[in-house]
Amino acid sequence: MDRRERFIHLVIEALGKARELNTFTLDPESKAKAAGLMERVQKSQKTMEALNQASASNGKGLDKATLDNALDRLIETMDGVNRELDALLAKAKE
Repeated sequence: MDRRERFIHLVIEALGKARELNTFTLDPESKAKAAGLMERVQKSQKTMEALNQASASNGKGLDKATLDNALDRLIETMDGVNRELDALLAKAKE
């Protein structure tokens, strides 16, 4: 799986967890945390769109090393978001 596919997979996973969280009655702190995590997901998606546009801009896009570095950071962010969503789900299911 390449970096872009990995990122997309992580976003879809986060969205699924967020949907599941919405089925629970959460305390205000957990709701705020979930909302913040979803903002991070949306920001990461917009960053990915910008990277895609920059890498495809008339052959004058980002060099591969820069793009790969940015994708690695986005993947790391999404991994963290998913771990935090997992923790919120575990707390909600208690």
